Amino acid sequence: MIAADVLIIGAGISGLLCATELKRSGASVQILDKGRGVGGRMSTRHMAGARLDHGAQFFTVRESAFQSYVDKWLHTGIVKEWFRKAPYDSNPEGYPRYCGVGGMSDVPRYLARNLDVHCSELVNALKYEDQTWQIFTQSKKVCQARYLVITAPLPQALALLDTSGLNYAGEELDALRSIRYRRGLTTLAILKGPSGLTGDGFLQLNDGPITLLADNQIKGISELPCITIQSSPEFADLHWDSKDEVRGSLMIEAVANHLKSPVDAYVCHRWGFALSEEGYTNPYFYNPEYNLALAGDAFSGGRVEGAALSGIKAAAELCRRFSA
Repeated sequence: MIAADVLIIGAGISGLLCATELKRSGASVQILDKGRGVGGRMSTRHMAGARLDHGAQFFTVRESAFQSYVDKWLHTGIVKEWFRKAPYDSNPEGYPRYCGVGGMSDVPRYLARNLDVHCSELVNALKYEDQTWQIFTQSKKVCQARYLVITAPLPQALALLDTSGLNYAGEELDALRSIRYRRGLTTLAILKGPSGLTGDGFLQLNDGPITLLADNQIKGISELPCITIQSSPEFADLHWDSKDEVRGSLMIEAVANHLKSPVDAYVCHRWGFALSEEGYTNPYFYNPEYNLALAGDAFSGGRVEGAALSGIKAAAELCRRFSA
């Protein structure tokens, strides 16, 4: 039996920062995640001796609540500034783009080190009675908590809440269900030599099947030359069920004119919830009747900072309830 004041489903940046804030307030917190590790789309992959970021490539900061965390990570050597200016920036000075010193997964792993996180735990049912949540996992674990926070992709969160039989969102349910995600494909490729990309090794592509190309060696996270290629949502929809040798080769072909070295090996990864199309009007959802909070990238338009702030602000809501 796992018991806590608060149980959080989802160990991405939103869930981890929510747990950090709650623990700081004195609450006992447990986190469940279906993945083998923490971080969600803040993920770094090891491949043939190389290191490649295959989800979010960087994050920016605009609000002080998140900046205070980033300042600590910079001081302790967890993150670094990768590059500052991009052609599409509204600010002529640009914005610092931060990444983990050894890859994007450095941040969630650092946050998780002092938290109670249970990975490879798929939650398949929820029950609420006597002001207590019961959480049932595929591995037959039963967890109990007074408060429940779900930071998983919103369609998954709502499907899970449907198992409870509760009217958990009332008139806001339609608004929550209206949020859509776009899918994405990532190809991770080892090169036979330097990529030939200039500057910071990051290339944003706005037309065609590819949205971005990033050199992980220039980025400083890999000793070996390797690149990350991310597709457009339209390409992902078209080739969602294609074999890797089809979609991967097409993605590599689409960026071939930007590369000076051929590809030695590659793998593909599918992101079913790559980017939420619309944000919720609030940074999180909370139902006081059931002590239930929803947070994450659905409430932020997909940005890392937005997901982080959603978790922080949901934690503040719960802390207010504790002290009331």
